[in-house]
Amino acid sequence: MTNPTAALIANFRAAVEEIEARLAPSACATIASHNWIVIDDFGPLKFELTPEGGKHRATCTGHGSAHKVNRFTKEDAERLAAACNARAAFWADAALEEAAALRSHIATLEALSAA
Repeated sequence: MTNPTAALIANFRAAVEEIEARLAPSACATIASHNWIVIDDFGPLKFELTPEGGKHRATCTGHGSAHKVNRFTKEDAERLAAACNARAAFWADAALEEAAALRSHIATLEALSAA
């Protein structure tokens, strides 16, 4: 296995472990209504929120991991998604999909390195 490939696999494994740790049940609870994120074709979107009157303006600042991006109410996530040509998703479902994709990439890289 080449050194860059080993590093990439290690990074993917670390990301999977981090996602699984966030998904594990704990004594801490998050308000259930604020568990929706916005995802486009390239992944979960991060937003910068700035006060504007009695509300907040959300400005997209790029992409991130499903367990690290801003979380919103379902209604707010759907509103942002419509404005960004994206979709709203429950963060835990998106994080599970992200972990599965990383595991698939790890398996592919390991198979290619073994050949």
